[in-house]
Amino acid sequence: MKVVIFFLFGVICTLSGCVAPSVETGIPVAGVPAAPESFDLWESCDSAQAEAYRKAADQDANAALRGAACYAYLVERASGDLDAAENGRKLAEKAVVAFPESAEAHYLLGYLAGLVAQRNSLRALSLVPVIEREALVAIELNPSLDQAGPARMLGDLYLRAPEFPVSIGDPSLAVEYFRQAVELFPDQADNRLGLIEALLVEDQTADACRQLQNLWQGLAPEEDPGSVWQRGLDLQLRLCEGLDDN
Repeated sequence: MKVVIFFLFGVICTLSGCVAPSVETGIPVAGVPAAPESFDLWESCDSAQAEAYRKAADQDANAALRGAACYAYLVERASGDLDAAENGRKLAEKAVVAFPESAEAHYLLGYLAGLVAQRNSLRALSLVPVIEREALVAIELNPSLDQAGPARMLGDLYLRAPEFPVSIGDPSLAVEYFRQAVELFPDQADNRLGLIEALLVEDQTADACRQLQNLWQGLAPEEDPGSVWQRGLDLQLRLCEGLDDN
């Protein structure tokens, strides 16, 4: 699933007190769950299911984890609002406390923090450290999760966040993490699109051109009347090679 974190930082830096919030732990669950239940990270759900998970989360850590995933689905694919993103973030925090070794829990916390930031520009900058921290944990636990989602999340974060001293933005790091995502899942379009964008920001035009060539090659139609698609790819390759000469 595409992870896109668009931060609206313009108004934030006029405010004071841009510090990262502490993670809320919520009410501890009874006992220590051995492991989270297996489930599809992006399985479809509705608002009624999300609310049921939310109500059960204090007594059932798996409900917290599944509820976080449900809210992420609703926000991304069913026009969920800021309240839904915030509800999901709180459930993800509980899931992280209950399942500290769960890549899904950490990934969802970072993901939902990004969704909150996307919908609330006044909180965006303060959520950057949360997103970075959780994505880094997730990538250590399971770099392949969500088709290299943790690396993709970090690439997007470093590409779009303001640079030092305002925040942690670093286009060169964005390139590094997007490359990692492409190496793990080269056919995941958002991995390669992110890399292309980061390379362009870093003025690595020839490499960006080759990555775009690879993207189009992977999307080639099965039927290509007159070989138009292939001719276009050949011309783009010549263009990329010409950029190498400059």
